[in-house]
Amino acid sequence: MQKEMQRNQGLNPLTVLYIIVALALISVVYDYKVSIVCVIVMMFIAAGFGKFKPYVTLWLKSILWMCALCFVLQIFFIPGEDIIWQFGVFRITREGLNQAAKLCSRLFGAGSAAILGFRLIDLGSLMVVLEQKGVPSTATYILMSTANIIPQMVKKMGVILEAQKSRGIEMESNMIVRAKAFLPSIGPLILNAIVNAEERAITLEARAFSAPCKKTSIKIIPDMRRDRIIRGLMTAAAVLAIGGRIVLWIVLR
Repeated sequence: MQKEMQRNQGLNPLTVLYIIVALALISVVYDYKVSIVCVIVMMFIAAGFGKFKPYVTLWLKSILWMCALCFVLQIFFIPGEDIIWQFGVFRITREGLNQAAKLCSRLFGAGSAAILGFRLIDLGSLMVVLEQKGVPSTATYILMSTANIIPQMVKKMGVILEAQKSRGIEMESNMIVRAKAFLPSIGPLILNAIVNAEERAITLEARAFSAPCKKTSIKIIPDMRRDRIIRGLMTAAAVLAIGGRIVLWIVLR
């Protein structure tokens, strides 16, 4: 109960989603300078929620490396006429550099926002809020199942591989041996996923999931006035950012 009260003292999950989507849109429609500012704001937000270290750790392991790899591939393989640097068959052109900066800035901002949402938003609470806002329970269940299917299968695959190890099957040798041990494990994984889907459907029907009546929830997440104000501000910021970008495109055209 104490944890639930502490959670309710924070922002509504839908409000956090609005903030993340607004920052992602702003970083996507503008150049890398704006993307860097948006990512710094995201880090401050993560620190405010007490998630700075896990957020930065995951960010460094995923988005930073992905953007660096994408940038290198873009500058070397996008053709252009204005050559800045050349060594043998490798060349860097101004056109490739501009295109790489544009693409990587979008990936940088959108990817950082996605990781922030993964760290800050409790998916179950978000689904409850969406149902309170009138979203059908069927739609929230599909979203919840889709988001959880990969983590569940990864966890189950780890259990299957540990069971294989306990039976004396070699799992730590070269890639060929690992592939031979991995491929037979796919069958039990798929069968388990089918059985879990059936059991989940039976459980939902036992709880009157498809009954034509108003559903109740044991978890009530308040939607405070500050949440509505922040969502309005984030919506206005996203609209102004997109509108400003359109105006700049028309003027510079």
